[in-house]
Amino acid sequence: MRKQKYFYSDMDGVLADFFGAKWENFATEPNFFYNLAPIQKNVDALIKLIENKNVSVRILSASPNANCDQDKLRWLKKYIPQLKRKNIIIMRVGENKADYMKTKNGILFDDYQKNIDEWTERKNNIGYLITNENGIEKYL
Repeated sequence: MRKQKYFYSDMDGVLADFFGAKWENFATEPNFFYNLAPIQKNVDALIKLIENKNVSVRILSASPNANCDQDKLRWLKKYIPQLKRKNIIIMRVGENKADYMKTKNGILFDDYQKNIDEWTERKNNIGYLITNENGIEKYL
C-alpha cells in the first residue's frame, strides 16, 4: 500500500502575489487579500496536486485578523475551488506553522525561510522555499 503524501502550501508570496501589492496596507485595507493576483504557475501546480488521489493538499496561511481570514477564504474559493474548506488552515501572523500540521511527514511550500526551518525541525518533514525562479512545479 502506498503511503499518502501531505502537502501544505502557504498563500502569500506562493499562490497569491503579495509582494506585487502595496503590502504595507495588508492588515487594514478592505479586501486586500481577496484582490491579490494569483501566481498562476503555482496555482496550476497545486490544482494538479489536488486532482492526484494519492496526495492530500492543505493550505496553511498566516493572517492578521478575522477580516483577512475571510478575504483569504474567498480568494481560495475563487482560484482553487477544488480545495475543500476542511483543508484550509488559517493561523495568526507570527505563529509557528509546524504547530498547525495535522499529519505526519508534511511537505511545506513557503516563501519564508524561517517557516521552512521551523517546519523541517520536526521529524520527517520536508520544506521547499518557493521563489519566482523556483515554483511549486519544480518540486513535484
